[in-house]
Amino acid sequence: MTLTLPETCNAWSRPDFGAVLLAELRQADALHRPLQQGMRRGSHALTDDVALLVLQRGEQDDGLWVKAGLSYFSIDPGCACEADPTPMSELPEYVELRIAIRRSDGAATLQLLEA
Repeated sequence: MTLTLPETCNAWSRPDFGAVLLAELRQADALHRPLQQGMRRGSHALTDDVALLVLQRGEQDDGLWVKAGLSYFSIDPGCACEADPTPMSELPEYVELRIAIRRSDGAATLQLLEA
């Protein structure tokens, strides 16, 4: 899958940059894999209530880069049997991503950073 973030490039100097980045990542369905890989507590990442905080950002040559922290929830659903005592509670999770965006065409890559 090729990820492109053209609106994020256009919003680089605007105050709503983080919101635009999160919206484009959601629209491209690009969050599920890194959130799933970065989980520490649950077994299934929930992507419907993700908060993104831009921690650092910069420019280099033809590119932009962003280090972002994402807060989200996961669940550990158990077997969902009638007598299963496992509650379906949401567990808080946090990951950091490095996002590189090529300015010329908006092509982007996501890298999960180690905690």
